[in-house]
Amino acid sequence: MSHYEDDDDTAEHPRGPVRRRIGTVVLFCGLAVVLIACGVIVGLARGVDRHATPAAATTPSSAPAGPSEEPPSPPPSSEPPPPSPSPSATTKTPAAKRTEVPPPPVKTTKPGCQPTYKGKQLAKSQVRQYLSTASTTQFWGSRAPAAEQAIRVPVRLLYAIADQESGWQSNIHACDGGVGVMQIMPDTEAWMNQRFGTTYEIDVPADNVMLGGQYLAWLFSYYGNQLQAFKADGTFDLSNPALLNGVISAYNWGTVGVDPAKGKAGIPNGQYVDNVKALMTSCCANY
Repeated sequence: MSHYEDDDDTAEHPRGPVRRRIGTVVLFCGLAVVLIACGVIVGLARGVDRHATPAAATTPSSAPAGPSEEPPSPPPSSEPPPPSPSPSATTKTPAAKRTEVPPPPVKTTKPGCQPTYKGKQLAKSQVRQYLSTASTTQFWGSRAPAAEQAIRVPVRLLYAIADQESGWQSNIHACDGGVGVMQIMPDTEAWMNQRFGTTYEIDVPADNVMLGGQYLAWLFSYYGNQLQAFKADGTFDLSNPALLNGVISAYNWGTVGVDPAKGKAGIPNGQYVDNVKALMTSCCANY
């Protein structure tokens, strides 16, 4: 077969070149689809990485940080931080303590019980000196409000309570647990020392009187604030009848159940109060 016959053969089959062209187009289209699909996959993968990276950065590592590493910062919060305590909040602590009440004294004794005496009985003149010292003592410290700092327990009140409680006997121990001139209970000793930051001992006569003075000074503040028994200068009116009744009553009874604002109805031990008030004007001249 000659060369020309080969060319004629091509002419006799025109569909061959068309098929080749179609195959080429299909091949290119397929490649384009593959490339586009790869691009989409790569884009999606990058998007996942971009979203995953911040989460990984905010997740604290379980491994301990080295000496030069800093712990990861917590994520920002939309809530405001809690307020830090102000200086005024800490200065209110002593005022808050003033509302605490001492333990009530024991009001029952064993039938037939008699008081006992320990140690030497001090001369009444020595007891008087202790009572007079207590009457000039500033029991409330410089951190207390001015009205409390100004409290001085009236000496006649100290004399009268000492006479009512013990007859000025420094070494007496009562059946209910009261000790000494002011008949201080052990629980009251602990409470007063805690409240005023002192270390007085009920078995030491001078300390015993000071504990009684502390208790009375505390009661003047406690009921003085309740009754608003203030003088024009802002100090407590210690001669206010309702205030005085409350202080005397609570010294013997405890604060629970004593409400001088109610008059006689708020004084559960009226006879005791009357006795002490009478002794304030009549007792102890011969001591």
